[in-house]
Amino acid sequence: MAFKDWGISPMLMFSVGVLVLSAFNYGFSDQAFSTGQAMDSFEHQFGYYDAAKDKWALKPLFKSLYNSCKAGGQIIDIYLGMQMAVIPTALSELAPAKFRGGMGVLYWLSIKCGGLLVTGIARGTENITSNAAWRIPFGLILVIPSIICCAVWFTVEPPRWFLLRDRPEEAFQALRRLKPNMPDEELRQEFDILSYRVSQQLQKRSFKDLFTKENRQRTFVVAACNFFQQATGQAFASQYGTLFVKQLNTINPFSVTLGTNAVDIGAIIISALLIDQVGRRIMFSVSSTMQTVFLMTMGGLGTADSSNIDAKKGIVAMLLLYSFSWSLGWAPLTYVIGAELPSAPLREMTLQIAYTLKLVTEFAVTFSYPYMETADTPGHVYLGGKLGFIYGSISFLAIIFGFLFIPETKRMELEDIDKQFSVPSKDDLKIAENQAYEEETTISEVPK
Repeated sequence: MAFKDWGISPMLMFSVGVLVLSAFNYGFSDQAFSTGQAMDSFEHQFGYYDAAKDKWALKPLFKSLYNSCKAGGQIIDIYLGMQMAVIPTALSELAPAKFRGGMGVLYWLSIKCGGLLVTGIARGTENITSNAAWRIPFGLILVIPSIICCAVWFTVEPPRWFLLRDRPEEAFQALRRLKPNMPDEELRQEFDILSYRVSQQLQKRSFKDLFTKENRQRTFVVAACNFFQQATGQAFASQYGTLFVKQLNTINPFSVTLGTNAVDIGAIIISALLIDQVGRRIMFSVSSTMQTVFLMTMGGLGTADSSNIDAKKGIVAMLLLYSFSWSLGWAPLTYVIGAELPSAPLREMTLQIAYTLKLVTEFAVTFSYPYMETADTPGHVYLGGKLGFIYGSISFLAIIFGFLFIPETKRMELEDIDKQFSVPSKDDLKIAENQAYEEETTISEVPK
């Protein structure tokens, strides 16, 4: 009964579930590759024997190419790139306004749940001496796409998607499938309102419209959010975290990665519960501040003597806390902002710019890290925990950016956000937020 009162139907839950499962597979596959490279059998298969250290190791160039090839796949729109452009936007369009922030957070929560599962599997297979240790997690990547291939045909497209393509009859049928229990009169009224709002956005736009007075701030904010999401070291933590901990020779790296995914899930759940209550700006500010503190602390611990075990354990703890703070704000909310801020006609072009910048930044972080942890190789350096100084400085810039540029959009319909950006007053978003809250309160007070 509660789901009906909230406007959540079985079809909405099913459609969201398929999107969430696809994101789950993203996290599953990403962490499968990340943990696989830290296994001894993987190093024996693809690495070389270092007689001086009496151990097997992967060459820096191999690690760079191995981890960067995933980013390259996204750049050319193979699977992950298309998924990033589709899932957050679809979730925001399907969700009722009062749940849109939390619904958008589901994207990153699903990714981390996938990572947690495969990390647990890798923790169980790491002691297998044959190549089956890493082949088992790799092979399981194929299971979820097979399920999605069958289920996706039974989902429903968001009504906005049909209206933006001038297909009103299909849009109305999609709305009916999403809200089957709504009376016809109310359904028609809601559809008319949605049609009117979308009609205001149907003007044909070109690439240069991204930089007009009403759109350039939106383009800048979405692109910059994607830059800061990656520039603060996410790729280092997620793709090299297991290797990084392994080189410290203190704690089982797979156990640490398992713990990292667990605390990330906790942070994302907190974010989902708070985002539509406290707003986007506060969550971004808290996340950036915590990241800066933990990364700078990691950098300070990295200056200790390499034989200091307590300092190494402290670095591992800071890595966990950094991951928690990143998942509290920047990880999920960048996708929420990317789905909310761009106007509908320009959304695809805006996200193309934003995700290209995101992936280029991710590639730079991913490709450069192996050359900063092999001091015994000519031309390379070993920074270890001192990497925290680099990423922590960027996190500090993210605090300033969030305070100055990120607008507050909680409780606002997508069309209202679009309308308010067309008006130059800096107080418009705050006014629209208050109006949306008053309307929501008025509706809740109407006797049934």
